[in-house]
Amino acid sequence: MGKYKNIFIDLDDTIYDFAAASRESFEEVYTMLGYERFFNSFSHFLSLYEPHNLELWALYGEGKITKAELNKDRYSYPLRMAGIDDQELADTFCREVLSRIPTKNKVIPGAIELLEYLYPKYNLYILSNGFKELQEHKMQTAGLRKYFKKIVLSEDIGINKPNPELFIHALQVANATIENSIMIGDMFDTDIVGAAGVEMDQIFYNRKGLEQLPFEPTYKVRNLLQIKEIL
Repeated sequence: MGKYKNIFIDLDDTIYDFAAASRESFEEVYTMLGYERFFNSFSHFLSLYEPHNLELWALYGEGKITKAELNKDRYSYPLRMAGIDDQELADTFCREVLSRIPTKNKVIPGAIELLEYLYPKYNLYILSNGFKELQEHKMQTAGLRKYFKKIVLSEDIGINKPNPELFIHALQVANATIENSIMIGDMFDTDIVGAAGVEMDQIFYNRKGLEQLPFEPTYKVRNLLQIKEIL
């Protein structure tokens, strides 16, 4: 085990395949609501939604917009780009998507094997910026909840990763110290920067194969099972 006793793990796209669950849910709702009336294809819709969604999440992470503003804008934006001003339709799309995502049993390859390996040896905690109403449900559906002692969410205290205050809060919840803890995550700007900001060790799950990083993390892996060689 070495010096680590507590492992904080990001949920979405680190162990839960949020990208796959979202895409499947989006395509279902796109078809159900007849969005082919407005867009050339589902891919056309995504090409409008995804970049703007990332911009909004960055603003949300910085505390510049609220959760309600995030959801309102990201679902109405593609419609606005198609010349459609219909907030009610956008809100319906939002409700339908958010109700479907947590029902999808989508797990990142290697996640269960890794958790089976870590669970007997360490205290495991989720540390996520995701929405409270989705995270627990997603974890139950995907068979992930049983591995974790607690789920620590940014919504619990109204502060998002990479803010150091959220990491300090997570350590307090877990009765852990910086020295005996490590963070695993796929988002460098939130998971790795945030942990480094409080001098907590990090494992960057570089699933996208990024080559230029702002600084060298404590460890980096390209697939989850490589973490077994570290811990």
